[in-house]
Amino acid sequence: MYKIKHGFYQKYVKRLFDIVLCSLALIILSPIYLIIVIGIKVSSPGTVLYYSDRAGLNGKPFHFYKFRSMHQTDNDKKMFVADQDRVFPFGKVMRRLKLDELPQLINVIKGDMSIVGPRPMTVKGVEKIYAGKYEPVKLVRPGLTSVASIYDYIVGDTYTDNDEYMRVVLPVKKELELLYVHKLSFGYDALLVGRTIAAIIQVAFGKKDFKEMKELSEIDPEIRKLTVK
Repeated sequence: MYKIKHGFYQKYVKRLFDIVLCSLALIILSPIYLIIVIGIKVSSPGTVLYYSDRAGLNGKPFHFYKFRSMHQTDNDKKMFVADQDRVFPFGKVMRRLKLDELPQLINVIKGDMSIVGPRPMTVKGVEKIYAGKYEPVKLVRPGLTSVASIYDYIVGDTYTDNDEYMRVVLPVKKELELLYVHKLSFGYDALLVGRTIAAIIQVAFGKKDFKEMKELSEIDPEIRKLTVK
């Protein structure tokens, strides 16, 4: 059985920061929530929120919330690359600026997630993808953002084919999630939050080309080769 060493920050401070910061964010961002709700209702019939079961800390399942950005259908096949034909225009704006993720502030306050941590996946997905040397990823509370999600945002979102994404992007994300587990600290969490906000602002202003992330030099060299197009 895999074990990781939990320091003072992860044991006592990280959860407190999650609760305080996300509670403040919910209050400050409440006008944006209202605008998003109206935008979804005008854009597409159906519910405002989308939820699915994801694996939390130690594999415990929880309801994962997002603002709905796609037209509802009976065929809700789980893929890493979204079906762009189902994403309505306002939904595309939400997804590009990560506004669809805002309901996960509630998941953080409830204790399902953390602000920073590996992105949550389905229970089956976690068991399949985080096997072997990636087992430690299961022992950290999933988060709103992570080094892997930043990579996915600036690189993974450029892929439109699900099979190619799984072959080229997913292995890199797995390595980055594992790297985060070993580097977890207050300083690194704060850095990742800042880098996430910076990336969203840059994308909002039209930036498409980003410098190679420094963490790529710390992952398996064979997998790093996948990052070279």
